[in-house]
Amino acid sequence: MSEQKTRGDAEKKQKKFTGLVIGGSIAVAAGAMMIPAIMAWGFLHPPRRHHRRNPRTAHGIVFERVRMKARDGIRLSGWYVPPPEEVETRGVAIICHGYFGHRGEMLPHLGFLHRAGYAALMFDFRAHGWSGGTRTTFGITEPLDLAAAVDWVKENAELAGLPLAVVSESMGAAIALIVAATDKRIDALVADSAFARFDGAIETRITSLLGKRLAGILAPRAQVVGERILKQVCYDIAPVEMIGRIAPRPLFLLQGSADEVVPPQSLELLYAASDPAHTEVWRIDGARHVRGIHTHREEYGKRLIEFLEKSLPKQND
Repeated sequence: MSEQKTRGDAEKKQKKFTGLVIGGSIAVAAGAMMIPAIMAWGFLHPPRRHHRRNPRTAHGIVFERVRMKARDGIRLSGWYVPPPEEVETRGVAIICHGYFGHRGEMLPHLGFLHRAGYAALMFDFRAHGWSGGTRTTFGITEPLDLAAAVDWVKENAELAGLPLAVVSESMGAAIALIVAATDKRIDALVADSAFARFDGAIETRITSLLGKRLAGILAPRAQVVGERILKQVCYDIAPVEMIGRIAPRPLFLLQGSADEVVPPQSLELLYAASDPAHTEVWRIDGARHVRGIHTHREEYGKRLIEFLEKSLPKQND
């Protein structure tokens, strides 16, 4: 009896252990899927951030609040900054912010552009700042936002005949590359820290957040789950495959050498796919993601304005 009882107790313990192992395995497997699902959802629904300064408080510049509507009905919020009266008007610049950002982050760019004689339109992409929408897609639907901004400029009688440039960074730069490839109304483009392919950018971001080992496990799962959440394949977004269509219009590509968000090799990949005869490149030494305008402020402003002055058609041409 004692031996049978011992054997029975052992079997019960074994069953209990087996149950714990199976239950633990299921929990681990569920966790392995839940973490990427939460990450993917978070990337697609970034918390909103809003500007604390505007053109007047940052630079003493008069501006107008504008409302636009993308072709799919999303309402967009922006600022229009008229050109300064004291200098010759050189053109119009549409200024595009990056992921998890807002138009206020581009005020340093506005300062350089305004002093040089450019009118400017700044806006928040969908699901960012004060614009409508609840989800960002990193370049699937956002081109509609930039297209709405271009429409707004071209439908304005005072601006329609002026040369048009897009000055952009990060996600905004990737979107600008996609739009400029097909929208010939854009005369020149400045793209700071654009990703060549979205999958590479998201893997770099996950690695910076989690470390290489954990990111290597979660990034592929986040890709699959993210695609299912989107019900579209955002990982196929690849400005590098479209950039070649921008020429002969001028293009200025730049990126910091210490970029921790977009793979540093993106600059080389984009340049290699572009028409080098119409593309300028600047690798900003030591700058982190979109920080070049802060760490190399004067040189950044000088290069930006010089590029636009030689690239945009003169009004009497």
